[in-house]
Amino acid sequence: MADYKVTVEEQADGKWACFLHVPGEEPYNLGKSFKNEDRAEAWLTVGEATTAIDMAVAKLTKK
Repeated sequence: MADYKVTVEEQADGKWACFLHVPGEEPYNLGKSFKNEDRAEAWLTVGEATTAIDMAVAKLTKK
């Protein structure tokens, strides 16, 4: 599987989102926005996040 990392970043609208970083690709927004950083980080521990990350990694590395 590809090397990747996930970051939590504040967006221009003040909400927080999780981004997948795969070498050679632009950061990929995992599709959820949160009111604060803690909620975004907590989302990364649930199965929905794991599924979203796995699907995004597969999509980005399939090219």
